[in-house]
Amino acid sequence: MIFPPRYPEYAELHPARWRRWWIALPVILFLAALATMLLWPEGKPTRTLTFWFWSVVCPLIVWLVAVALRWLVWLQSVSNRETHREEIASSVRAWWRHRSLMLPVEAVMLVTPVGDKEADHQALLSPPFPVVPVTVDDTSGNALMHCPKVLGLGGRENRAVMLARYLGRLVLTRLREANESRPVQVFCWLGDEQSLSAFSLVLESDGIRLPEDVLQLQSAAELDRVIDAIPDDEHTLLLCAGFGEAKPSAEYTASEAGFAWLCGHQAEALMTRSEILLPDAGEAAGQLTEQLSRYADLRGLPEGMLAADSSSMDALLPSGWSAVDYVLMPWLGNAGPVTPFVMQSLAALSALQGKSCGWTAPLMESQFITGVCVPRGNLPH
Repeated sequence: MIFPPRYPEYAELHPARWRRWWIALPVILFLAALATMLLWPEGKPTRTLTFWFWSVVCPLIVWLVAVALRWLVWLQSVSNRETHREEIASSVRAWWRHRSLMLPVEAVMLVTPVGDKEADHQALLSPPFPVVPVTVDDTSGNALMHCPKVLGLGGRENRAVMLARYLGRLVLTRLREANESRPVQVFCWLGDEQSLSAFSLVLESDGIRLPEDVLQLQSAAELDRVIDAIPDDEHTLLLCAGFGEAKPSAEYTASEAGFAWLCGHQAEALMTRSEILLPDAGEAAGQLTEQLSRYADLRGLPEGMLAADSSSMDALLPSGWSAVDYVLMPWLGNAGPVTPFVMQSLAALSALQGKSCGWTAPLMESQFITGVCVPRGNLPH
């Protein structure tokens, strides 16, 4: 997790002990009078203003100046402490403002074993759930889950390129249906160079120009980079897309998936920053959900909660955010690094329907990534 900054408290102030100062006053006056009499010239009268000035007035003035200086030191220390606290509070507020920035999502496109239509994935957000996709076995007997509605159940050769190309056509269709005129100013991609080229070629062949500088993502741990890259210009778009697949294994059903987000200032859904839970490091799920709730300005539990698998669901369960009935592994399988993006896309679909939705997925061994998507009206804009 990324925790709020913690700063050392200002040094403890020691208040002036004024009682000691009052006790010191008669002692100072006595010593001053004694010194004056000892040093006073012999035979010179003592009933003069000069004698009384040196024996009483002068030490009293010195005492008052010392008291005033001590008081000024105290006031300056108090002022420094308050300034220190205000600077800390300002820094913490700035940190929360930055962490509470959200990604405004206008449209979500998904290609998974469930299908390639929005309705196919909306069915995963509430029962009755769709039929579990068919799995096939590879030559080693490991279960695989393809995207049959898109590419059939054929071999995996060049499937990444085929799926990236199909994903590009989905994005192109969405842009044309919406008669979108805003240019794509920021482009983020999750996947290899070959699939990136296939995706870009589909869009550019129809006149959709993509930025030359592509923000390459390696995993969901870099979601913050996408949020920080959102353009300030209201007349431009951010496109985030990618493809991923898991290596076949006997421990899980390997699958494949692609996603694409069109992000702009006309969005009806907002994605919060995600947080990574490290249970082995002593991090508590309750602290994570409390922080996410503050990002999303939630007053209680999100209306929905999705989990990629049972391990991520179990890690978050102590916080009260339960996805017991919404563990989507049977329908989506394990799509490798793209899995958290798929979960976030499903949560965004829920937010586009007006319901806040949390999501969680495994990131690495003993690491779980979690976030929230909320309708735009959840925050003042």
